[in-house]
Amino acid sequence: MKKIGRSKAFPIVAIGASAGGLTAFEELLNALPSDSGAAFVLVPHLAPQFKSHLTEILARCTRLPGSEVRSKDKVAPNRIYVVPPNRTMIIKDGVLKLSAAMCNSSRHHPIDVFFRSMADDQREKAVGVLLSGAGTDGTAGLRAIKERGGTTFAQDEATAAHFSMPHSAVSSGCVDFVLAPAEIGKRLGLGAAAGKSYRAQPKAEETLNKILELLLAAKGVEFGLYKRNTLRRRIQRRMTLLRVREPEKYLRLLRKDSAEVDAIFSDILISVTSFFREPESFRALKSSIYPRLLKNRAANTPIRLWVAGCSTGEEAYSHAMNLVEFLGKRASQLPFQVFATDLNPAVIEKARIGFYTKKMTAGVSPERLRRFFIETEDGYRVAPFLREKCVFAVHNVVQDPPFTSLDLISCRNLMIYLGPSLQEKALQIFQYALKPRGVLMLGCSETVDDYSSRFSPLDEKRKVFSVRATASKAHLDFAQPSRFLENEPAFKDLEQEEAIAGASPAAFDLQGQLDGVLPARYVPNGVIVNAELEILRFLGDTTAYLRPASGKPSLNLRRMAHGEFLLELRAAIQASKQSACAVRKEISAPQVNGASPRVRVEVLPIKVAALRKDYFLVLFEEIAAADRAGRARSGPESRRVIELKEDLAVSGQHLKSIIDEQEATNLRLKSSNESLLSANEELQSINEEFETTKEELQSSNEELQSSNEELRTSTDEVVRGNRILSRVNNDLSNLLTNINIPAVLLDLDLAVHLFSPAAEKILGLSADMIGRSIMDVKLPLLLPRLKQMLLSVIKTNVVEKLEVRDAHGRWYYLFIRPYRTDKSRTEGAVMTLIDIHDRKLSEKAVQRLAAVVLDSNDAVIICDLNDRISAWNSGACKMYGYSEAEALGMSVKLLTPVNKRIRARELVRVSAAPIETQRRTKDGRILDVLLTVTVLRDDKGRPVEVATTERDISDQKRADREFRRLHARVISAQETERKRLARELHDGVGQILSGVKFRLQALPGQMTLSGGAEAKILKVGGFLDHAIAEIRRVSQNLMPAELVDLGLEPALLMLCREFKERSGVRVTTRTVAMDVEPELALALFRIAQEGLNNIGKHSKATRAEVGLALEGTEIVLTVSDNGIGFKLGGWLTGGRGIGLGNMRQRAESVGGSCVIASKSGAGTTLRVRVPLSGLGG
Repeated sequence: MKKIGRSKAFPIVAIGASAGGLTAFEELLNALPSDSGAAFVLVPHLAPQFKSHLTEILARCTRLPGSEVRSKDKVAPNRIYVVPPNRTMIIKDGVLKLSAAMCNSSRHHPIDVFFRSMADDQREKAVGVLLSGAGTDGTAGLRAIKERGGTTFAQDEATAAHFSMPHSAVSSGCVDFVLAPAEIGKRLGLGAAAGKSYRAQPKAEETLNKILELLLAAKGVEFGLYKRNTLRRRIQRRMTLLRVREPEKYLRLLRKDSAEVDAIFSDILISVTSFFREPESFRALKSSIYPRLLKNRAANTPIRLWVAGCSTGEEAYSHAMNLVEFLGKRASQLPFQVFATDLNPAVIEKARIGFYTKKMTAGVSPERLRRFFIETEDGYRVAPFLREKCVFAVHNVVQDPPFTSLDLISCRNLMIYLGPSLQEKALQIFQYALKPRGVLMLGCSETVDDYSSRFSPLDEKRKVFSVRATASKAHLDFAQPSRFLENEPAFKDLEQEEAIAGASPAAFDLQGQLDGVLPARYVPNGVIVNAELEILRFLGDTTAYLRPASGKPSLNLRRMAHGEFLLELRAAIQASKQSACAVRKEISAPQVNGASPRVRVEVLPIKVAALRKDYFLVLFEEIAAADRAGRARSGPESRRVIELKEDLAVSGQHLKSIIDEQEATNLRLKSSNESLLSANEELQSINEEFETTKEELQSSNEELQSSNEELRTSTDEVVRGNRILSRVNNDLSNLLTNINIPAVLLDLDLAVHLFSPAAEKILGLSADMIGRSIMDVKLPLLLPRLKQMLLSVIKTNVVEKLEVRDAHGRWYYLFIRPYRTDKSRTEGAVMTLIDIHDRKLSEKAVQRLAAVVLDSNDAVIICDLNDRISAWNSGACKMYGYSEAEALGMSVKLLTPVNKRIRARELVRVSAAPIETQRRTKDGRILDVLLTVTVLRDDKGRPVEVATTERDISDQKRADREFRRLHARVISAQETERKRLARELHDGVGQILSGVKFRLQALPGQMTLSGGAEAKILKVGGFLDHAIAEIRRVSQNLMPAELVDLGLEPALLMLCREFKERSGVRVTTRTVAMDVEPELALALFRIAQEGLNNIGKHSKATRAEVGLALEGTEIVLTVSDNGIGFKLGGWLTGGRGIGLGNMRQRAESVGGSCVIASKSGAGTTLRVRVPLSGLGG
């Protein structure tokens, strides 16, 4: 299957966060460009019981589209994906896959799970970012990304709300950059662009070689034979992180920056490891490998292990712990040593210290932690007894001399970074270093298939091999590592490696190899053959040794040599192949003229690096006559002995070669047998598939029959479809008819396609205009640019809208929108009109009203609920002296005296009735104003501002005060005159009438009168008594003696008795005694007197009530009845007629108020409130 991550050249950025991560997410995404070319997958810690709104929240801070992940979503560039709550997510082949999260698990690490899967899927294209959060989730995932060649970021401590997660990752050494979220976003955007431009440039071998030469000079390590793809990826990664686009610039940077040299050196070595990685392999060591090593071992012989590429030491300590656990009680008796080496001095130093964080020891069981570690505040330190068993050293596996006499070598995930020649050399070194039957342990992606002659598998699944007993040890030279250098193009496209495996052997020029093998000797007779013994080239005359066989022509050595000579040649070639060294031997040549001369045969191995195949140079040299003569002089018996010894040696070598070849043949036969068994299984499977196919064909036949039946019913479906289309057409027609909005649909040529009935009425369209251009129709709209606007909307898909007027002066709002198909193609325009004529009229009315308000002589002020002025008309300028610029933003409190201040929030609760208050002008004058309050509310009915219309009533108030003063003087004059009249009537007229009465009563005694005259005198006396009584009543009314002598309460009681006697109305009194000033008492008495007179004259009441009470600092007088009331009803301030007006004026003269409540048929109530101290108070 072709992976999506490989085919799409874009990076995938995984971003993990926990507590405090929302702010970090927003800052990072806000800094990203909209076309970064990368995909962004967000893996936050979310509460499983609540729905996540993270997608909606993040949409406010980025232009990139985002969505919550659904299982099997394919990752696309320039998008954001958010993992849903209570889900664990992985990525495979560029597809996101969800699964249920582990419930109630303290080891649930969703960030680690996704980061690891992305590292495996995207490898060097993966980018991991770890933001704010508590705990250690994400550290292991970032380590996996870095191990695969990806890029890692972590949030810095200054900006992280919780630094635990970033700190754990930074402490583990797997983070490339520690930055603020915004800086990470910028780096990600620029890094993607830098990566694109880098891939687009041609790459030069010269630049790569110079970088490797610089590393060789600085670090003493030859990287020339490391895999070029790995080197390119690591250098490209550093260039992307530093935003360097050209390799030449990066080379110049390396020459100037030693820190970057250290960084690229560390990056190439990829120092990533963990405790007990691939635990099945360690269990296999205990079950089968360790027992094999200890079998037949002397008690004092130490066990020697070598961990090559140990990184920070976790694997070396894992082997030591594993061996101690296996040995048990024997661990103290049987000595063992673990040698651990690495190229990087920094990681060796960490390994020697032996300190690891709690996150790094997550793979170690609690039992092992207690036994082999000492717990500290920050992590764990390796126990001293275990540390003594491990020796750490900086060491180059393929360059420095190895350790020797080793029982086990662990070299896991090191050779995957080496080129073929270095892999071969490393295996030669391991074979050299191991004891016979020693064990080699490789990584899960490594193998020894090409070097099976040296190693045999012990556990193929777990990559455990043993040195073959028959393998000869190669000669190793550690003084000249450069002789292994290969020429390979540098900085080429990583996805376009040139294949050379299929090239023909004849295409290669072997002359250069021959020049290296035979530089200082004459060219003898011989041939060059490959591993299949095909002759590639003849050298000199070989007819004495090689002759073609009868039959089909062949250049294979098996057909050119014969008999014992062929067997000897094959044995020599096999020995040279196994030992990789030259082999010399003397054998008998084919018979010539009945004689079999002796021939010295030399087989030399030839390596062609480009082909990775074996070639052999076979040389024939006839033994000189002098040698034969010497042998002849030694005598027949000695010559026979020598020949027998030579034959015995040749036979021994031949037999050994046959045995080795037989073993190889057995292995091949075994492999072939397994292949045949597998093929048999496959044939059985194929047979089953045939049976399944047969059943599927039968099923398909049934499906075809069913399809035939379905086709028969297709006519009914078409009919139903027509009905649906008819219904849709009817719905559309009814919609256009009833929306009452003029709408016109136009095609790309602006031809009328469809219009609503309202458009027919308002725009004057008709059915014969369909298909004609809208520009050919004389529309009543005053819009000369209509055509340009329509074409612009069709071209740009941008909606046009504006206010237009028709020829009759009516206003409309015109919308022109693109006509979009279901495939999002623009195929015309839609023109609609909204009638806004009434709104325009309203706007004009509002404008006129605004002009009236602005020019009004009354002050119009608008302030917010915080008392800040937001509007100020010209009337306010004239009244208060502040200009509009000065008043706007000013607090309205500056206009109000302290004792009269009312906050705007309080005015909201004031009724619509005008209120009187005071204002202070700019020059300090105090004005009396009449305030009318209007509350301005928002669309939800909530008060937002308060508008006040303020009228200056200072002159009116002064006139009122003058009127009250004059009225008080009038009342005072009236009372003075009442007193005078009362005295005159009482002391004058009353006395005269009394004297007249006395004289009349004395007449009968002074003279003799007739009976009729005496009766008349008595009658006149009665009239005088009535006159005297009326004068006294009038005098009493003019100035009640009780009011002067006894006070207000007795005067009121007397008044009520007198009213009851006079009118016959039953009067109830509710009064309290109080000390009242004479002027105030007189005013209240007169009001009560006038009220009772009105009851007697107008109310037709049968009951009346007079009350006098003290409420706080106010005297309250009430006079009520059960009469007919006023026809108009309601509460009245003041009154109608002279009597009611006098009562109001009397109350105001002493600083009080008079209120009358009346309802038709329900009587009348008079209520007077005056301050206890009267007007003077």
